Amino acid sequence: MKLGTVISYCTNDETFIRDCIDVAVQVSDQVIVPVSTHLYDGTPEDLKSIKKLSEEYPTVNFTTFDWSPGHHPRYWHNMSRIVGNHLLDNNIDWVLFIDSDEIIDPKLFTKFINSKSFDNNDSYKLGCYWYFREMNIRATTYEDSPVLVRKNLVHIDPNNLQIEREQLHEALNVPKQRMILQDGKPLVHHYSWVRTKEQMLQKVKAWGHNADKDWTALIEEEFSRPFNGKCFVNNYEFEVI
Repeated sequence: MKLGTVISYCTNDETFIRDCIDVAVQVSDQVIVPVSTHLYDGTPEDLKSIKKLSEEYPTVNFTTFDWSPGHHPRYWHNMSRIVGNHLLDNNIDWVLFIDSDEIIDPKLFTKFINSKSFDNNDSYKLGCYWYFREMNIRATTYEDSPVLVRKNLVHIDPNNLQIEREQLHEALNVPKQRMILQDGKPLVHHYSWVRTKEQMLQKVKAWGHNADKDWTALIEEEFSRPFNGKCFVNNYEFEVI
């Protein structure tokens, strides 16, 4: 089967993008990185940095789409994936939608898509390890954020602000499966909250969930002390690896 990967990216996530792409090009036939002209709070994107990154990865399609005021940040998350999916070749069979802070385990992922049971479903949510503050602080709870779906089933409503990637999976009336593990392990390492205090504050300004909580106060409290074993995002418990 032919696999296309769409990586949602902004320069707030530059720490992770090269690791993300390095694995994506290993496991994919085509990689698209859609980038908005602005961060989702309206701050102009660093397009010079995007151009430099695209020169490092000549086989990856970096494409810029125009941002305009008046839309919720989650609208633009959806638009990013719409743009990426639109640019995939017609011969692509499956699409993997990941964010640039989600790093695929190439061995486990390849083993999964080559397994006999892979064709039993039309959409999958891939299990993730979830990290906080440092790359060696890992939640004991798994998540399943990335979506792997047959390309002919992709339908994204940009105005659906509630479930973002969930609409790619949950809205489909097809055989599907959540929390995919391989050999009992998640296929993805999710580093969304592995950041310094300053990087976290920058993240929540432009984040699609920026109105969900008083993120600034939570971040200030978090970094007023050493890590205490829980996180303010979802109250997970953690282990040091």
